Amino acid sequence: MQRTPPPPDPELPTWLKKADGIPQVDPIAVLGVAPTLAYLIFNAVGGVRAAIAAAVIAGVIVYIVQRRLRPQITVVRWLMVFSVAFNVGFGVWGLIEGDGKVYWARDFIDNFVLGGIFLITVLIGRPVVSAVVRETFPALRDQLPADHRVWTRLTIVWGLYIALAGVLRWWILDQVSAETYALIRLPLGWGMGLVLMLWTFSDISRAIREVALQRGRSDSDLNSDTGSDDPGEVVADAEVAER
Repeated sequence: MQRTPPPPDPELPTWLKKADGIPQVDPIAVLGVAPTLAYLIFNAVGGVRAAIAAAVIAGVIVYIVQRRLRPQITVVRWLMVFSVAFNVGFGVWGLIEGDGKVYWARDFIDNFVLGGIFLITVLIGRPVVSAVVRETFPALRDQLPADHRVWTRLTIVWGLYIALAGVLRWWILDQVSAETYALIRLPLGWGMGLVLMLWTFSDISRAIREVALQRGRSDSDLNSDTGSDDPGEVVADAEVAER
């Protein structure tokens, strides 16, 4: 009896294909909202000092959880260390003063420091966005070299954005109450970063296509030079030549 062939896979819509190609954010990173939520909840039930204490504790717990669940991450972890240090330091200061604005001042100070770090890494030839993106989205490691020029451009843009966002946060915190600032800081940050994030993905995708095209041309030239149609033989010959 002749076996009926399986039905062909349905063609995916173009928009779904594009969406599937976008790097997926590590869900562990979503834990970063915990300090803000803890502040808002405890401020409503226990006052400002309870809110600050809860936010500090939540921030430390998030760092510990992320470190345990992602032990292979290094650069991102060190950037988190700065945030944890500011969280604890300004938390203690805020508890002493009993002032939520003192605690949230950590935001723009953190922005200024991190923005400066991003720009410094460009000056020393080690743009930090390369390490951050390649650690956060491991699938990109084989698609885009760590020293590609796109990382320098992205690091400069993100460094300036982070620093300017610090200026905006400074101004907003001066205009509203600590409770209002805590309520809007996450939507504000996500809203400001959304366009830049989409541009970042677009720029990285464009760079990946360029690299793939260059690699395809190199493989084609190598096949032409060796006169072999077997990619395996070409790779083997190249490895022997290097040795």
